[in-house]
Amino acid sequence: MHRMVKMCRSASSHGSVWPMVAALVLGLSSVGCSTVEYADSVSQANPLDAVESDLVGRLNDLRADAGVPALKVCASLNVSASGHSDDMRDNGYLKEVGPDGSTTASRACEAGFSAACEGTLGMAELLAKGFAGGEQTLTQWAMDPGTEPALVNALFVTLGVGRSMGGESAIWTLDLAAADDPSCESAAP
Repeated sequence: MHRMVKMCRSASSHGSVWPMVAALVLGLSSVGCSTVEYADSVSQANPLDAVESDLVGRLNDLRADAGVPALKVCASLNVSASGHSDDMRDNGYLKEVGPDGSTTASRACEAGFSAACEGTLGMAELLAKGFAGGEQTLTQWAMDPGTEPALVNALFVTLGVGRSMGGESAIWTLDLAAADDPSCESAAP
């Protein structure tokens, strides 16, 4: 089953996109609107879309400016991050710990990132709500003294990104890990 989301531009929105849910309704048409289909579950391959890839590129540029190695995109962390963004959207919260008690490490482990399963791996999770674009989201994190240090921490070597559209605004999750894992390899396109 898939969710259908109607994306519309209104004259009063100054060019921003405001999603309106048109639950499972096919064939609706309005001027300035398009229907976007979202899967109910996260794809196991879960490649990054162009906006998420842009955020990764900008983040690695930020790290290069700080003299820190680039982060490697990890497929299993993408699954974990995307699943958490979807859960926050669907259940109306913005927290690292899910309503079910799940944590960054437990979600990563469940997604196949075995390095997180022992609970001793250094990980960070950054969350954002509001901006659909990667540049604005990264700027928000980089300007925040609470999250900026994680972005340029040389201990982190892999990342996963998830952006959930729908609801009232975009919800982003960025998972950072201090280890590589065999489950990361399926990230290659």
